[in-house]
Amino acid sequence: MLKTIIFDFDGVIGDTYDINYEICRDLFKDLSEKDFKDHHNGNVFQSSTIKWNSHNLSIFFGRQKQRFTKKHLFPLKKALSKLQKKYQLLIVSSTIDENIRYFLNLGSYDHFFQKIFGATTHKSKIEKFKMIFKQYDLKPTECLFVTDTIGDVKEAEKVKIESVVVTWGYHDQKLLSSQKPLAIVQKPDDLVQVIEEYSS
Repeated sequence: MLKTIIFDFDGVIGDTYDINYEICRDLFKDLSEKDFKDHHNGNVFQSSTIKWNSHNLSIFFGRQKQRFTKKHLFPLKKALSKLQKKYQLLIVSSTIDENIRYFLNLGSYDHFFQKIFGATTHKSKIEKFKMIFKQYDLKPTECLFVTDTIGDVKEAEKVKIESVVVTWGYHDQKLLSSQKPLAIVQKPDDLVQVIEEYSS
């Protein structure tokens, strides 16, 4: 029985692709757009494409917070409102907890989510999923992950969580299909229906 829906932030709730790519291009001068997309084929903190350290991460998240505005939130309020009535909603993300909290508050999205598990909590989504299992006494089959990158799908698979992928984020439908997710969603308004079909 589905009890908890876990949302990625970047590319699912927050429209951060252009912001994050521009900042990365400033920090890593030879970075191509293909490199940036490939960076999300696995855990972004273990990628060989971009080498993070405490200094450049601090710059990155500082600039990200400055550039993000309310208009960078995808139109998910209707879907989140419906889902919140039946499920516990959480966030697992590679963005730091403080920034996610700030971004959600900008658009009054914060009340939809019970807790944020961002990069401040841990840099591995696998470990954050395990934290969720323990903290909320959940089995993998009682959770569903909504994300937009194949790296996230791979991490969810490691702990046996099924993923629903959305096409309005970082990776396109063809690439997302290669990981055989549970479902592919092309519009925010279709998210509830897909999840309801899975949980029925």
